[in-house]
Amino acid sequence: MKKYLYETHMHTSQASACSDSPGRDYIQRYMDMGYDGIIVTDHFFRGNCAVERSLPWRERINIFCSGYEDALNEGLKRGFPVFFAWEENFEGDEYLVYGLDKKWLLEHPEMEHWTRREQFDGVHRYGGCVVQAHPFRTRNYISMIHLAPYLCDGIEVLNAGNEKEWDAQAARYARFLGKPVTAGSDNHHADRMDRDTNMAGVLLDEKLNDIHDWVRVILENRPIGLWSPRGGTPWRADLPILRPLEALDKNGAPFECDIRQFLENGQWR
Repeated sequence: MKKYLYETHMHTSQASACSDSPGRDYIQRYMDMGYDGIIVTDHFFRGNCAVERSLPWRERINIFCSGYEDALNEGLKRGFPVFFAWEENFEGDEYLVYGLDKKWLLEHPEMEHWTRREQFDGVHRYGGCVVQAHPFRTRNYISMIHLAPYLCDGIEVLNAGNEKEWDAQAARYARFLGKPVTAGSDNHHADRMDRDTNMAGVLLDEKLNDIHDWVRVILENRPIGLWSPRGGTPWRADLPILRPLEALDKNGAPFECDIRQFLENGQWR
């Protein structure tokens, strides 16, 4: 049975300060690598966004969406599906928000200041879903790992920008949560794409006609295959967690937990 390969996590230079490739430059590269579509997930305004924060809301949204629109226009020329989402940041913990569009963003400037709880409730209210991206990632800008088990619908457990050990911890974490799992390249550079080393994606039983199809896959916990050429690292109890860590309850407040015990047996304490 044919499987359909989709990129769920990527960035364009128009909206993400850490990318050096405009949206259009990705399309032929993904086509050549056998992908069936991509979801553009640029960094939103609290993250590493390339949009000047002092601009009026409408102007900011227009610029923010321009990378996606650039990719979409090139995709339309080549018959290649391109879908829209974004990556929101709080305190180094980031979330892929799927299912809402530019029109919705223009009408909801209050979302810029949402808490994690408000994001989860609001995105659901308008028909979307939230996936916590690379939850165990360690970077110099991340002083603490924040896990939000009750404020996301799925967990990204395979990220081509991660160390394998972080993915192993994320996969173990998602297993005990019982949440859907996703994979993505976290791609920032069209000219560095290498199908044999630094790409990832999800394999689905059916084509995605729009972003809402992807939302349904997650919310209905339909089968999601994970693809990457790099292979994985099995979880081990001695894998290091290199930052202080806190888990957040349904209101976004920290609760007492032993993350190593949770990864061992699914019990918080």
